[in-house]
Amino acid sequence: MTRLVTALVLAPGFRASADHLREVVWANGSTDRATIRQGITGLRKAVPGIPVASSRDGSWALEVARELVDVAHFRDVRDRALTQGPAERAPALRGVLHLFHPGGPLQHCPSSFADQRSTLAEEGRQAWLECLRADLARHDMAAVLEDTDRLAARWPGDQELFALRVQALARSHDTSIVKQEVGEWTGRWGRPNASLQACIASWTATRPKGRRLDGQGTLPRVPRQLPGGRRTLTGRSKERKDIKRALTRGPRHRWPVTLLCGLPGVGKSALVLATVPGFQERSFPDGTLYADLHGYTAERAERADPADVLAGFLHALGEPVPASLNDRISAYRSVLAERLVLVVLDNARDMEQLLPLLPGPGTSAAIVTSRNALRGLCDNEEALSMRINPLDNAEAAALLRKAVRAEHKAGNPAWTDQLISELVEVCEGLPLALTILASRIRQGTRSDLRQLVAEVRDHHARLDALDGIDKNQIGVRVAFDCSYRELSAPAAVLLQQLAVHPGPSISGEALTALSPVSGIAAGRAAAELESASLLSRTDERRALHRLIREYAREHAASLGEEVRARTVRQICAHTLKQVWTCDQTLVEGRDLPVPHRPELGVYEPETEREAMEFLDQEYPTACAVLGLAREWGDTRTAWLLSMALVTYQWRRHRYAEAARNLVDVLATSRDMTSASERAMIHRMVAGSYLNMDKTDAAAGQLRSAIALTERLPSEKDRTSLALSLNMLAGVRRKQGMADEARRHFLRALAVFRELDDRLGVGNALNGLARLDLDRRETAGALHHAEAAREVFEATADLSSQANVFVTLGDIRASTDALAEAAADYTSAAQLYWCLDYWARESRALRLLARVELRGGKHAEVRAALRRARELDARVRENDPAQQDRPGSR
Repeated sequence: MTRLVTALVLAPGFRASADHLREVVWANGSTDRATIRQGITGLRKAVPGIPVASSRDGSWALEVARELVDVAHFRDVRDRALTQGPAERAPALRGVLHLFHPGGPLQHCPSSFADQRSTLAEEGRQAWLECLRADLARHDMAAVLEDTDRLAARWPGDQELFALRVQALARSHDTSIVKQEVGEWTGRWGRPNASLQACIASWTATRPKGRRLDGQGTLPRVPRQLPGGRRTLTGRSKERKDIKRALTRGPRHRWPVTLLCGLPGVGKSALVLATVPGFQERSFPDGTLYADLHGYTAERAERADPADVLAGFLHALGEPVPASLNDRISAYRSVLAERLVLVVLDNARDMEQLLPLLPGPGTSAAIVTSRNALRGLCDNEEALSMRINPLDNAEAAALLRKAVRAEHKAGNPAWTDQLISELVEVCEGLPLALTILASRIRQGTRSDLRQLVAEVRDHHARLDALDGIDKNQIGVRVAFDCSYRELSAPAAVLLQQLAVHPGPSISGEALTALSPVSGIAAGRAAAELESASLLSRTDERRALHRLIREYAREHAASLGEEVRARTVRQICAHTLKQVWTCDQTLVEGRDLPVPHRPELGVYEPETEREAMEFLDQEYPTACAVLGLAREWGDTRTAWLLSMALVTYQWRRHRYAEAARNLVDVLATSRDMTSASERAMIHRMVAGSYLNMDKTDAAAGQLRSAIALTERLPSEKDRTSLALSLNMLAGVRRKQGMADEARRHFLRALAVFRELDDRLGVGNALNGLARLDLDRRETAGALHHAEAAREVFEATADLSSQANVFVTLGDIRASTDALAEAAADYTSAAQLYWCLDYWARESRALRLLARVELRGGKHAEVRAALRRARELDARVRENDPAQQDRPGSR
């Protein structure tokens, strides 16, 4: 019954006699009239309300309104559409062609409907051809290419369909692309018929290579508007490849809009003008349009009016220029939709200026340069945003070396290379600054080069040294002026405050604390600076380019001394709280008189590893803030920050830096620290020296610490005394003075037990275990080490737990208990991994490799040593001076 309904619905007005119904529905069943009547009854039950009517002559009819029948509706719309123009015809036909099943009409009908099925299928094919011809007439090549690609699966090898595809390809692609598709088609389907051959010939052999005809079959005017002059570019190979990839993957695959943004003077325009000529004629045979939009200009010139730019573009394309802006936009986009044109929009200010000048959907593309990130562009248009960063050191040095003449290098090339390195460091890869320096080098003598370096070293004269050498060359200060004067007042103030901040980067929390306004306003001001490319952002940190910082410092004078001092206090207070918060995660129970400032929001790590990873980013800033505190005479912040940094510095092998900071603290903090606090400073200096194998210096610092607290009765002083005694015992052990070391360990142990200091007790026991092991008294060593392990397991101190596992591993390795030793070293390495303590994890892994080698486990040895080498490389990278040997304890 379903087949009967389908047949009748798709063939309106069809009256079925009894014999015909027997052929259609019951070809393999009963054909008597009673059975047919029974079938009609079943049809009415299956589809209630179906209008099946009988007649006196014994036939039945299905009477349905014409507009409700798919085939009738299709034919009515098709007939009307064929009387309309291309703009109305194509959407009208698409609106009814979806009624056809992808596999063809009358899918569920029996073979007796073959003729009807064939007729309807041909009607659908012809309707599709008419739709595609209408798309060609209205220059919608993308639609033609998409539909012919899809319909080729329904009508494979159809020559009329492929002829339409050839025309669309020829209007939107290079001739070589057309020939390639023709070759693939003929290789699969054979020689085209005469009509298709004529079509192919007319679209490939009658026009110059790389040029497309317009809708009237004539060659359009080809503008080539890029500014003249040969351009060379140092470096930028990756950026040039990225631009080429974005613009030359074919009209259906390229980005319609590519935005290059970056800080002033980073070379966005130079990059475009050096890259585009290499492919414009091949990939954009219909021309290149160019406009400098004067978004940021040194002369305060008026920004380019989009209406005027459009008038120039239309004239260059050989098109009439309408009067209104909207009509110009429509005409411009209509022309570009059917041509392969590249539009270069240089130095754009904002979306209001830019949007009217972007090509619409079609085959053309645009490349935009701007200091502004134009965040709305990617929201409103299909656009690729590429941030152009400064040159790396190698590229920057190469640029300057090209300017250095042979006489500059004569006699002392190493001296010249050193000067170039200094210039590169100051410029931080900014091409504008490097280009100015290169010009001065080319014009000067060797003595001038020395003077140039002296000027650049002086940060007060640095921007003067980077002024343009003539009126045709813009200077760095002027380039920054163009962006600075566009800032809102809050953003300008925040930039000045960031110049007071010593850098090199600042966290989001610190930036909010820096601003005197609310966090939301600070966030908006920071976002404005980022959008203007004056402030860069990596993850959660922001940074100013060195030269922008110098420029902003000139304007920071307008803050006034009171605001500057308040800003410094905010910077110091927030940095101290942030580092102290991380240090409290690293060391349980450390006591420093850091002020409680709940209004200062900071990042609070949950694990020691998170704290170390955050401090990896924060450490350069913390060191700079330490210098700022000293510069402003804030000795209290200087000593507290120095102490809060010690744990991180030790775990990152920065022992010499820790010692320098703490020695400075000892010289300046006498009047503000108690005896136990000064003893703690001496102890931290001693620990730094000990890790650098300066045992005599370490012992001297510890004797001073002991002398400060030995006769003081308070619990805090007694704790300080015990810690100093325990560390001095470790120094004496390292110096081979075992008896004195034992006396100090035992005395420290007694005081720790008196104070019920579990960590102290465990550390003293671990020290005694090391002493016993030195004397090969393994039973005593194991007793003390196991006792220390039990104590540490009751605490959360992972570092102490890891240390005692190393001691246990050493004891068991000395007794050939290799499996137990390997397990202990593995536990130590895992704990050091949790602490992100590279040097000690490496040492534990090398000890593990040693015992695994003795046990013949070569695969485990290779794995441990591979990881240890990776960790050693991190240590060297993090501390290039290498004041100590890797893995020292």
